Amino acid sequence: MVTTKKSNSRSTTRETLLQAAIQVVIDKGVEALTLDAVAQQAGVSKGGLLYHFSNKDALITGMVEQLIRDFEAVLQVEFEQDDAPGTPGQWLRAYIRATVRFSKQSLALIARLFSITVDSPNLFKAAEIYGQQWWQRIETSGIDVTKATIIQLAIDGLWFSEVFRLGTLDEPHLTQVVETLLDMTRTT
Repeated sequence: MVTTKKSNSRSTTRETLLQAAIQVVIDKGVEALTLDAVAQQAGVSKGGLLYHFSNKDALITGMVEQLIRDFEAVLQVEFEQDDAPGTPGQWLRAYIRATVRFSKQSLALIARLFSITVDSPNLFKAAEIYGQQWWQRIETSGIDVTKATIIQLAIDGLWFSEVFRLGTLDEPHLTQVVETLLDMTRTT
């Protein structure tokens, strides 16, 4: 029983530290992300931070992994709430909706974290692994692979345009594009 309490406490502390790191990056930019700044934001000692994250790269990797977990949670909800469960394209529809629904705060964080990958490309290794898993699920979603690829590239392109604020669509146009992509998943 004590082990479970300690484990829950460590998990909570780790989550607090990740949220503090995220807040530092969102509020002050990635250049302000230091172990001292995160420890101060979280209200813990630097030693306490180092107990959970051995260095800045480990902290950034933890942030990336947290973003992936957050996206996976949204993806699972969208999959379970699909309007045509058990039909071809269900997972791809969930991917489209989850991508559109992913929080603006997460988009801001991703945009800032991308600047780090130039010097440390291994920090996004977890994202690469999940990307491959997502692609396999898209590929086996039950619709033509070429069509599935086009749909995935389109929604990812919309997502990137939001992340980097490049030609973002107004809400009515975005809705039309998303509905068109969702319709494309319903025809094999």
